[in-house]
Amino acid sequence: MPFHRIMSGIVGLAVLISFLALPTSCNEEKPMYVQFKVACTTTLNVNSQTGVDVVDAYVCKNTTVTWQANNHTFCVVFKHGCPFGTNGCNQIDNQHPSAKVAVGSTPPTVYDYGILVDGQLFDPHIIPGGG
Repeated sequence: MPFHRIMSGIVGLAVLISFLALPTSCNEEKPMYVQFKVACTTTLNVNSQTGVDVVDAYVCKNTTVTWQANNHTFCVVFKHGCPFGTNGCNQIDNQHPSAKVAVGSTPPTVYDYGILVDGQLFDPHIIPGGG
């Protein structure tokens, strides 16, 4: 066998062994992401079973959200923070049913609120995002 074939075989074998000896990332988990699109809620229908028809409402910045009374008396009170700005949460009720979303949030922040419908308290959520 010619000398150059022996040397090229040895070099090829050495390169193969060096690749096999390199550290691999097979055991490292790569982060996975999920992306989903949700339509922005602009109308919440007040009812006496759950308070509102959408108990986890995704809303978009600079849109107006309106609670439709549907012949109910209601009042909305935000517990911790307000997605409608400093004055937007002062009075949301059947006489003033609309408020403009002032914040967008990444990652989403869940705003817990109480809605009193015909004397019965419910606990839905507003989740702002997008724009």
